[in-house]
Amino acid sequence: MSVYQYGYWEVSIEKHGRIKLPTALLKSLPESERKRFWVAHGFGNHIMLWTESAYLEQIRFLNSINRNDIQAKRYRNAFLRNITQVECDSQDRIVIPKPFMENYKIEKEVVLLLDNGRIELWNQANYHAQYTISPDEMEQLNAQIHSDNLREENQN
Repeated sequence: MSVYQYGYWEVSIEKHGRIKLPTALLKSLPESERKRFWVAHGFGNHIMLWTESAYLEQIRFLNSINRNDIQAKRYRNAFLRNITQVECDSQDRIVIPKPFMENYKIEKEVVLLLDNGRIELWNQANYHAQYTISPDEMEQLNAQIHSDNLREENQN
């Protein structure tokens, strides 16, 4: 039985935007969610690969927001722009559509970050530029997050 997990992988893009999904990543997903993904714009400078259940959860959210609110409509339309479904081939490879490759400057090396049914796909250099921090910075960030979380719990 598989449980959504968290994971990090660096992989190479094959020609025509094809990516072989790591076996460990696929084994982290329920068996029924290993072959089909939805490709969408991420919430940051990355592409999102959504499993079927994570995608349906996002669609339920989109259906719950007020379509008459211009900001909600803008968000909804931006999320749905270029969204497409991809399927793994027999070698566990998917093809990332060209508009996504161009928008996010995906070239040769990428980072895949599994976050509970959602897979972020980053240009490797952009990912490292944004998320590489020193051990001291990590310690300070950890302390701040735990402090903020504790304060929030005490207010509730």
